[in-house]
Amino acid sequence: GVEIAGAQIDTPLAASMARSIDEMDGIVGQFLQFASSAEAEAPTRASLNDLAQAVAEAQADHGRALPLELVPLPDVPVRPQALRRLLCNLLDNALKFAGAAELTLEVERPGQWLVRVLDRGPGIPQADLATVLQPYVRLEDSRNRGTGGTGLGLAIASELAKALGGRLVLGPRMDGAQGLEAR
Repeated sequence: GVEIAGAQIDTPLAASMARSIDEMDGIVGQFLQFASSAEAEAPTRASLNDLAQAVAEAQADHGRALPLELVPLPDVPVRPQALRRLLCNLLDNALKFAGAAELTLEVERPGQWLVRVLDRGPGIPQADLATVLQPYVRLEDSRNRGTGGTGLGLAIASELAKALGGRLVLGPRMDGAQGLEAR
């Protein structure tokens, strides 16, 4: 038999559900291990603008225009693969739920830089902003065939931000427009 919610259930469906849950746990573990392995990538001096431009070109190759706002930035030590993956996760999330995204890079203060992925979608309710950074979490409105997903994109993005020495912060757009800002 299989125990589900404290009850022993002895059916093929229950056994299948338990196997699916175990598989999902394994997948989540692999994804989070991938995100935390980004810390093992050696930092190299790179142009943030060149990295952002490469991500924008990759999006364009998939038929998704990405407005890019760049300012002169010095080359900085960064883990390029981790930054690319972080940007792609945030952009994929914005494109999936809002249909469009913008990317900006800027110097926040000397020695610190800021990446913003902005959209004009419905945003995320204030009460859910921290929760959506946890694995498996998807807001109820996103549970449809059109958006799908595993609830791992933002959790991985958060881990990648930590591997880059930063943190991922979600909130309403700072410019007052409707939508989400991932910083």
